[in-house]
Amino acid sequence: MTHLGSDWERLQEKLNSHPNIDCFVTGRGYHHPDDLKQLVSHTHKRDNSAAVWADFIFHDKDFACKLLCNHCKFIYWSCKYEQCDGIPLVHSRAYYNYRINGMKEYFKKTPDALWNPSLESDFVFSSICR
Repeated sequence: MTHLGSDWERLQEKLNSHPNIDCFVTGRGYHHPDDLKQLVSHTHKRDNSAAVWADFIFHDKDFACKLLCNHCKFIYWSCKYEQCDGIPLVHSRAYYNYRINGMKEYFKKTPDALWNPSLESDFVFSSICR
């Protein structure tokens, strides 16, 4: 989960550097466990049981399935408001505050989640590829 202007592309690049992880930006929502089928239907670079699919979620409305909180790994990626690049100017502070608060609420509900893991090491992979 992330927000507009967070430089999430750096996280995507790091995750995609792992041979078992493929990141997508589907723009689709997760409202029911069956919605995961849409993600895993994407062709993955790995054609075996080690394959891990990832999607980026930019809006609270796009993830409303509490059942998935215990079955998916979550990484929260954010930046300080002053460092954001690309937030729409209209109500940008309000959007940012709303999004960060929503991410904090989900963070409480997702066991073993990471928030802004370092991209300098491979630590981020150890939490995903167990």
